[in-house]
This record gives sequence, C-alpha cells and structure tokens, in this order.
Amino acid sequence: MRRRFPSDSYAAERARRLRRIARRSSTELTKAFESGQLSLRQYDLLSRRSTRQQKRILAAERSRSVTALVAAQTINQFLDSLEVGTPLSLRELTSAVRNAVQQP
Repeated sequence: MRRRFPSDSYAAERARRLRRIARRSSTELTKAFESGQLSLRQYDLLSRRSTRQQKRILAAERSRSVTALVAAQTINQFLDSLEVGTPLSLRELTSAVRNAVQQP
C-alpha cells in the first residue's frame, strides 16, 4: 500500500516516537538505549515509569548481567579444569558458581 503523506513513513513515526520517549526518560535510560543495551520497545516502556524506577530497573539489569557473566566464566573454568573421563559433579559445579557469584 502506498503512503498518502510523507509523514506516514516509518522514519517519521520513529522520529516522533523517539522525541516523545526522550522527553520522559532519564539520562541514564537514554544512554543505555544509545549504547544498544535496550531495544526501542524497552526504551519506550521504561520511559513511562518514574525517574527513580528507571534508575532502579537499570541498576538491577546491570547487576543481573554482571552476575550472569561471572557464573558463565566460573562454569567455563570448572569444565576446563576437569580431565577427560572425569565424572561431572553438579553439586561441586553449583557450589563453585554460588561462591563466585556471592563474592563482591
């Protein structure tokens, strides 16, 4: 279907949407979107919350991603330390991940 007006294009709609979101969002939220940490939809949804909630949610997401990275590195190190043919102990793996995640 052909657009009737130039303002009906996706680019124009996206630009209007970004301006509307930018008016409501905190600087931290805008930086997170510009750096690619948030999708446009997440940026839009989070911008509707209060500034305090935006900051709290971003901090929680950062903490969650750092924790996931530490857990992944610990699992890789644990598996690399095992010799070929050594049975895998999930209890040891679980305790190693817990210890690594709980450390500051």
